[in-house]
Amino acid sequence: MITKGPLMITLLDALAARAKLNDYRAFAAEYKRAAAVLHKKTGDPAFRNVELTEKSFKRWRDGGVSRPHHPTPAILDHMFDRPIAELLAPCTDEQLHALNSAPAPVLDESELAMTARDARAHAADAASQILPDLSLDQLEDDLVRLVRDNPSTPPHLIYMRAREILGLATVMLERTQVLSQRGRLYLVAGQVSALLGACAFDLGSTPTAIELMRAAALYGQVAEHGPLQAYAHGYLALLFYWKGNPAHAVRQVERAQAFPGVGATGKARLAAIAARAYAHLGDAELAHSAIQLSLADRGPTRDELHDGVAGEFDFSLERVTMSNSTTLLLLRDGHGAEASARRSLDLIASHASGSTPLAVAPQAGADLAAALLMRRDLDGAAAALEPVLALAREWRGAGLVGRVDAVRAELSSPVFRDARLARNLADQIDDFTLVAAPRVLGPGVVRPALDEGAC
Repeated sequence: MITKGPLMITLLDALAARAKLNDYRAFAAEYKRAAAVLHKKTGDPAFRNVELTEKSFKRWRDGGVSRPHHPTPAILDHMFDRPIAELLAPCTDEQLHALNSAPAPVLDESELAMTARDARAHAADAASQILPDLSLDQLEDDLVRLVRDNPSTPPHLIYMRAREILGLATVMLERTQVLSQRGRLYLVAGQVSALLGACAFDLGSTPTAIELMRAAALYGQVAEHGPLQAYAHGYLALLFYWKGNPAHAVRQVERAQAFPGVGATGKARLAAIAARAYAHLGDAELAHSAIQLSLADRGPTRDELHDGVAGEFDFSLERVTMSNSTTLLLLRDGHGAEASARRSLDLIASHASGSTPLAVAPQAGADLAAALLMRRDLDGAAAALEPVLALAREWRGAGLVGRVDAVRAELSSPVFRDARLARNLADQIDDFTLVAAPRVLGPGVVRPALDEGAC
């Protein structure tokens, strides 16, 4: 029997008690079931994934709210077959008597069948929010293949294919509410955003690259993936010293170094980036310390991004030594830069074809030419630069253009003023950079000479 206590009860409270739904958990479960049925019938997205708080439940029972917002009135009407105004009004003595005297409802076969249909509809709706694991597997495989193709494929082609993968990932995120699947998709979206950012930088759009790397960092944060966050913040450091803000670059790389789970390859990459940032600031001691860290024995520590996916995310020893040669040029250490650039080229030559990004050798070659010019070896610089200047237009990315511009700046030294070979090289460099991606796309990358702050 339902009785009134010292306080007036609502009709909703009385009906819930009679239906044995006066417990919050039981009421909330029935509330969600009714919402799922209405979503199936109407298609109204407001009925999808509704949640009922215990605070709202108590307020409805106590009459503490006049009229809740949509979709609550429709759900309660479906549950108790009464309009919301009547349900939230005080239960009269006549209504209470009618409820107490009415026979307990008897379930017949049609009621049982209806419950089964409702449960099946709810299960079908939940299943529609799950993606087939094979679809996610294929998306991840496509991403890994693209990341590994990046070192041997021109950046504009990678960019177009990566954009398609990002679009698929975002569509799939809208189609699933399964946490494990969403975590995988956030990681795919973050990795492909990082790949797009690297391509944007190569194509000469630093603002776009920064925006994409920030997106990659945020995806990494949502996915709780330390290596992805470290990669993105490390790349942001690179972009900031290219923009002439080495202090900000140092802060970014220090932040990148704090993320957990980064293996030895990722740490070597961050050390090389830090060395360049310190060199831009003119701190030779810190730069040399970071160079030593980048060359340290890596040991067995690995992570799934830098070592597992690899490709663009890898940072092999030849990439480290190429990066360090640029750092040493910034410090005006021509002999050290030459040795590091030659080591990079020797390592590339010793590896099987295709195992090293095609952009690394030209960048190391440009650094070698600049280092040789520092010790006034014009003929050696011309020989080092010859294969660089023969590079196809689609491979003349921002990193390489900056290094070739640095060679051009060295050629303007008074030492080479009357040398015909120096004038010829300068003209060839001008022709080379005229059709390079950053110049064709327009201003977006700052490209001053090395001693003015770019690399």
